[in-house]
Amino acid sequence: MASMAEDPVHILIVDDDDAMRGLVATMLGRHRMHVTEVADGAGLADALAKKPPDLILLDVGLPDADGFALLRELRADNPVPVIMLTGHDTAIDRVLGLEFGADDYVTKPFEPRELLARIKNVLRRCQGVTVSDVRAPVHQLSFGDFILNVTERRLNHVDGQEIELTSGEFDLLFALADAANRPLSRDQLLDQIRSREWAPFDRSIDVLIGRLRAKIEPDRRNPTIIKTLRNAGYAMVVPVRRMTANIKSG
Repeated sequence: MASMAEDPVHILIVDDDDAMRGLVATMLGRHRMHVTEVADGAGLADALAKKPPDLILLDVGLPDADGFALLRELRADNPVPVIMLTGHDTAIDRVLGLEFGADDYVTKPFEPRELLARIKNVLRRCQGVTVSDVRAPVHQLSFGDFILNVTERRLNHVDGQEIELTSGEFDLLFALADAANRPLSRDQLLDQIRSREWAPFDRSIDVLIGRLRAKIEPDRRNPTIIKTLRNAGYAMVVPVRRMTANIKSG
């Protein structure tokens, strides 16, 4: 449980529509969130340098930069959750957002309550579980050279290096590891991440699988961990060991 002294959630809105920014900022402020507003890519860079946010609302079409290009730059070294805002509800935009690592995608005009729900959902997925003063169990799945920490939603190599995953990538990897050596169809996988990822469409699972392979396969063109099973879907085909570890705060 958050303490009374805990800082409010910090949301960074990057959009050149002054009226929209103001509307969203007011709405989020009513829900005790701290909001920073900027109108372009330069403002995004300045805001990140001053105070890293807990989540970014990033418009696709900015006056000085392409939102997808900014997202790709962010994902090179920053795991901050990002919800893309766009006036174009097209499959290609969704695919680009997935490929570059967005956590959700909202089409303008949007219902403020829907945006708030999506923000809360992404934050709930991406924020780690607070560790209490007592020892607490941490459930993990170990496969190949990797350890998937289910409680803290982290993937680590056995050498200790953390592999950054978006929320959609984590959910998909967990679904495959949890059902190791059993094929899961695209529809089954979509059901696993339906409430956590964008509205599903045919290529979303394939895009996420491609991104996961790039991060965990020795050779993504000849995968040995996540296999494509013709007419069946996908399966994790390496042994998976379930572990319960203990951690202690401090």
